[in-house]
Amino acid sequence: MKSRAPRDIRVVHLSSAHYADDRRIFWKECISLARAGYKVSFIVPSDECGKRTGVDVIREGVEIVGVARRPGRIGRMLVAPLEVVFAGLQRKADVYHFHDPELLPLGLFLRAFGKHVIYDVHEDVPRDILVKPWIPRALREPLSVSASALEWIGARALSGIVAATPTIAQRFPKDRVALVQNFALKSEFPEEGEAPRDPRWGVAYVGGLTADRCAFEMVEAVGSIDRFPELRFLIAGIPESRSLMARMRESGGWARVEYRGYQNREGVRQLLHESRVGLVLFRPLRTFLESQPVKLFEYMAAGIPVIAADFPRFREIVEGNGCGICVPSQDVAAVASAIEWIFDHPEE
Repeated sequence: MKSRAPRDIRVVHLSSAHYADDRRIFWKECISLARAGYKVSFIVPSDECGKRTGVDVIREGVEIVGVARRPGRIGRMLVAPLEVVFAGLQRKADVYHFHDPELLPLGLFLRAFGKHVIYDVHEDVPRDILVKPWIPRALREPLSVSASALEWIGARALSGIVAATPTIAQRFPKDRVALVQNFALKSEFPEEGEAPRDPRWGVAYVGGLTADRCAFEMVEAVGSIDRFPELRFLIAGIPESRSLMARMRESGGWARVEYRGYQNREGVRQLLHESRVGLVLFRPLRTFLESQPVKLFEYMAAGIPVIAADFPRFREIVEGNGCGICVPSQDVAAVASAIEWIFDHPEE
């Protein structure tokens, strides 16, 4: 394909778990390809689709094709992958670029039939499996080993690998992997020198709400701060379970929460515009120690300080660049103290 012009090459991105406006897939990868002249489609589950398929929208030069969002893990991990791959095959693409580990077997199937296939590795899948609470403990180790073996095969059989972090990239052959990190898009955030914002009393959190991401501890920490009655905890994200959401709502800190659910890019920008600090907290699990969450870089790009988990990698980024504080994530008092310090020291 090197001798062909971009306008003659169709690239189809496939995801069975993300959303149509995903920051990495749509706003960075798909749009970049479209602006470079490629024909780009993004096949993804859509809540608006119901049980219909083929609901197409052209956005920023990218064709978005919706398939039904299947409820439950079985629907997401078994049914949705088949549907997105089937819809992708109808586009007769030159390149298939997929973003979820459950699509890896189907990616190998496409490759066996001579298709150009790229696996975009967002997370350290073998490590993630070891801490998934819904997987029985007895199955985690064998499933992790199986996932590692499948990725080893994919690294050598597929056309290429895209990795989201340097740590993930190290797991694949150097000549088969490209590193595309989750840095913020500078164009989405205001330039220095713009007019000062109105007084902000928001503490921001953007992303998935899970126990491992300290969702409950964050609510408790904000709720424990009495010195600033105007303080609000602004949340944009989807909870991992109804039980976790119920536990958060039962916390005394919930009175300080403005829960905004899933937000598009404009909604995220507005939330950060209202905030004075952003939280990036994780439990000290292996899967998170070397992670580089998008929210970390977007808080930085928005010009607000960060309170992050006290991991070596985060200390290097956050404290190494003087843009925030690292604390033990599950220590509610330490998180609250860091928030207070940020509000007490606006000049720093």
